[in-house]
Amino acid sequence: MEVKRSDALARQLPEINEAVGDTTVAVLGCGGLGSQVAWILARLGVGKLILYDFDVVEASNLNRQNYGVSDIGKKKAKATAERIADWLPYARVEALDAFVDASMLEAIAAEADIVVEAYDGVASKIEAFDFFQDHDTPYVCTTGVAGPVGALGRKDFGHIHMVGDFQGEDRKDCYLPKVMTIAAMECQVVLELILGGLK
Repeated sequence: MEVKRSDALARQLPEINEAVGDTTVAVLGCGGLGSQVAWILARLGVGKLILYDFDVVEASNLNRQNYGVSDIGKKKAKATAERIADWLPYARVEALDAFVDASMLEAIAAEADIVVEAYDGVASKIEAFDFFQDHDTPYVCTTGVAGPVGALGRKDFGHIHMVGDFQGEDRKDCYLPKVMTIAAMECQVVLELILGGLK
């Protein structure tokens, strides 16, 4: 059965569909956070998603990342794009097999209306945060996932919007419910930015 994009988004107000449909969001990483973020944004009807990840799906990822057994061995960005295309064929998704370093951030910031950070590594988080302090592209990021879900919150620094518990990066207890909660918080910020005119 062929489903039109307008039919798939019928539960949202037309003005929301129009706003999200005209937006390009880059997602930096397709692991626990990024694979969930991409799915949520696709369901919201974001016009274009650009996914970045260099890693492959492993069996150990399945407890918290949005993949199945059939995805093991596939590149994460491509696997995420394929799953979205299968379930939500109206979504426009570009999958890039790449490790994002400082040299790529300028081009990413220029192409995307909003950038969402979903890194595992602290060094990459710091590098991107430092970059976006000097650029105007809205940037949604995370910090601290060590505490309980009830400690999760949000802090805004101008065009930089951070969610997390702000209690450190120890991830030994960061299982699927917390990962999905943080991903949803990032996507809520993205939606609020879009509806607020990307401020």
